[in-house]
Amino acid sequence: KPVIRLNGNIDLRSGDGTISSPYVIEDESTLFGSYVKLGNDMWLVYNVNGDNVKLILDNYLIVDGIELEIKYSTSNYYHNDTVKNSLAYYLNNDYFNSLSYKDVILNDSWSNYYYSDEIGYNYSDVINTKIDTKVSVISIGDVIFNDNSLDKFYTNTGVNSTDNLIYTINGNGTTSRRRVNYPSYVVPTISINKNILTKGTGSIDAPYEMG
Repeated sequence: KPVIRLNGNIDLRSGDGTISSPYVIEDESTLFGSYVKLGNDMWLVYNVNGDNVKLILDNYLIVDGIELEIKYSTSNYYHNDTVKNSLAYYLNNDYFNSLSYKDVILNDSWSNYYYSDEIGYNYSDVINTKIDTKVSVISIGDVIFNDNSLDKFYTNTGVNSTDNLIYTINGNGTTSRRRVNYPSYVVPTISINKNILTKGTGSIDAPYEMG
């Protein structure tokens, strides 16, 4: 897990350091780390790029009251939402069409590559190799929020270019390697325009919402 060090003389804009009111040291309009409620689902902002914000679900994907376990694909790490019997297809068809707020979800670019000694364990290669889709999952190299309650959920980062292994995130913040055809938990990611969020403060008790 990355660690950063802040200057002790930074001015605090707001907050009291609790989970419902964290310290804010920069413009609140950046939204990073904020909670967003869409329909009945709670999301977290993990990436901000202009008006587009990427969200990660603040829980496993739950279907009919059960935490979904599904295989990633039948072959490799590549996220292809046109291939049936893959996680990419499920997320962008069955799951997407079940959402009451699907009309606000944007088609966006998502990192989708492999991370190993083949590329010198270079995060920039992982982050900068993109695919376009509406619903994806987190990538190695992205900011990952995890309060230790979520364990063994998919990334879309492969272990190398040829085999059928993919990284999953463990509850203790480490990664594991799992075969793509072995079912695992799913924590989806989506992208929306931040300007639709007109209510709330971004805390867990008062998440941003659509007006």
